[in-house]
Amino acid sequence: VILAPPAPYLQSLKSSLRSDWQVSAQNVYKATSGAYTGEISPAMLKDLGINWAILGHSERRAIFGESDELIGEKCAFALEQGLKIIPCIGESLEEREAGKTLDVCIRQLKAISDRIS
Repeated sequence: VILAPPAPYLQSLKSSLRSDWQVSAQNVYKATSGAYTGEISPAMLKDLGINWAILGHSERRAIFGESDELIGEKCAFALEQGLKIIPCIGESLEEREAGKTLDVCIRQLKAISDRIS
């Protein structure tokens, strides 16, 4: 079981869980350091003992405009830094109604697979 609370609660949830359950961040950025206000780096997560990150969630795509390419970069960087990832792919309602589900999912997966080895 992997639970993914909002960032401020990662540590407290981790310390209160059964040892066979794990905690995931809901997002992680693609840099180790720099002026990325509000972002969480893989190193920060690892300092907390958090080894998982969800990337590409539909809200990040829709509200924050995260592109397939950015999500692919974030996935690759997280993996390079030793995190395990839960990549999210999927179509919007409009894309589903237009019959584009498979095309969207393939495009999103390709953006990730093109950046990881």
